This record gives sequence, structure tokens and C-alpha cells, in this order.
Amino acid sequence: MMTPPSFTMVAFSGSLRAGSANSGLVRMAIRVAPPSLVISVHDVAALPFYNPDLESDVPDVVVQWRDAVTAADAILIALPEYNFGPSGVAKNALDWLSRPPQTRALQGKVIALLTAGGKGGGSRVQASIGPILGLLGNTVVEEPVVQVAMGSERISADGTTTDPAIEELVRAKLDAALEALVALSAH
Repeated sequence: MMTPPSFTMVAFSGSLRAGSANSGLVRMAIRVAPPSLVISVHDVAALPFYNPDLESDVPDVVVQWRDAVTAADAILIALPEYNFGPSGVAKNALDWLSRPPQTRALQGKVIALLTAGGKGGGSRVQASIGPILGLLGNTVVEEPVVQVAMGSERISADGTTTDPAIEELVRAKLDAALEALVALSAH
């Protein structure tokens, strides 16, 4: 019997809040991931604001971020929704991965999005981030959609929940990401 291939995924939360449900989604994903998908967390809070002036002498923290994503097969992004779009933290992390153009660390990656938000569960942020990610030459796993309404009431920052349906949805998203990785590796 052949051993299924193993893949790596870098995860980050676009929230800085200590009690963030989105950070909880990342921790939940690590816990429920299939054995052949190894997820590591990268803290993007220390990244400086993207500034083209820094491209000639890229800060070490940015180099480490780019290297982590470049080495991974996939990326998991847990996004809060701020004013119908991604948080500045999340957008900044993505900007550093796409600039300058020759360092496109996200290119060719499988990307899975999770959101936890208010009544809409972050539906608008997923719609607004799609065009940004689509420009970067990657595969965004669309289904199943993970948008947890009233996330702060349903997911703890430690990644636990009293709603098993949330865990099943996160597990299904990771399974879909794994399927996309297997399909891409077959080419």
C-alpha cells in the first residue's frame, strides 16, 4: 500500500486580538488537520508596514515570513472582517508576499480561507480578498465556505468550540485543501 503524500501549510490569523475567534480557527485547524497535512503557525504581527523603500534591505522578519510561505505547499488564512474587507494585518502580510514582483511567495500555493465574524460570519471579507489572491497565481479552495457567524461567541481563542459542526466544517475545508494539493502534485 502506498503512503499518501504529506504536505505543509503555513497558517496565520489576521487578528491581533488576544481572544480572537480567528486565531482560534487556526488552532482548531491544527488540531483537526488530516495527518498528511502538517500546519505551522506564523505570527505576522511583527511585520513592518509594507514600504517599497524597504525592498532594497528587507527586514529579517519579512525574509523569515517569505521563506516560511515559499517552503510551504499551502497557506491557511483566518480573516477577521473590518469594514467589509481584510484587516490591515492580513493585507500587510499578503503585500509582503507579493512584492517586489520577483519574490511572489504565494504564487502556485493552495490557499484556504476561514473567517469568524459578526452576523455575516465574515462573508464580505472572503468576497473582497478573492480578487487580491487571484492576481497572485494560486489556487484558492472555494468550497466548503467557512464563515462562522457570531464567531467570538462560538469559538474560543484556544481553538475549542461547543459546536461540533464548526469543527466538521474546518476539517472539510482542510480535506478540500489536501485534495487540491494532491491534484496539483499529480501534474
